[in-house]
Amino acid sequence: MARLSALSLNAVPELADAWKVYEKSLGFVPNSVLIMQRKPKLVKALAGLAAAVWDPQGEVTVAFKRLLAYVASKAHGCHY
Repeated sequence: MARLSALSLNAVPELADAWKVYEKSLGFVPNSVLIMQRKPKLVKALAGLAAAVWDPQGEVTVAFKRLLAYVASKAHGCHY
């Protein structure tokens, strides 16, 4: 059982742009981030990091980044 429950997507309206980053890169907003929205600055910083990592203009293709993320998640038993 989680100590904190995830808040709804519209709980903090100022984070609407951050949700777009997650929707674009992952296709969903992780529960961990929905919990973190209690600290909006933390969510904004994490969304900025996610946008930089998944930037299609980088030297590594997005397809390879996704493959790497999948292998790393699988190796650690993570479902994200």
